[in-house]
Amino acid sequence: MKQFLIFVAVVTVASAQSVADQYGDLSQPTPYEYAYTAESDEGSHGHSEKFDGNSRAEGNYFLKLADGRERYVSYTADESGFHPEIQTNELGTESKNPGDAVYVSSAPSGPDAAIQAYGGPFPESIGQGVRPVVARAAAAAAASAS
Repeated sequence: MKQFLIFVAVVTVASAQSVADQYGDLSQPTPYEYAYTAESDEGSHGHSEKFDGNSRAEGNYFLKLADGRERYVSYTADESGFHPEIQTNELGTESKNPGDAVYVSSAPSGPDAAIQAYGGPFPESIGQGVRPVVARAAAAAAASAS
């Protein structure tokens, strides 16, 4: 029985060493590059990246939806951090540069954004019913102040 246990232990150690060796030297980063794109009825997306094997990765990814919304992100990642530049036409976004990120938005703003998001243009009569009530309240406030 003792010999059997020694045999099992030796086989286990030997097989563990061969599994560890199949990945090679993992102490140093290895340069790599990859890219993919996927498409469907709802739109498409993709990603590509290249790593130099030292400390710098560059890449981009994108999202294009069937309704016309698009986002494109290009980035660099290095010793100083992650530095993206985002380009989009998504409603609710604006061009700005917080931190190390650069946002470039081509989305409409203000009334144009509301019309694009909810349809329009709106009839002129919308909101007209509020004005007489506001006018009466303002007149009553002015009368009580005097």
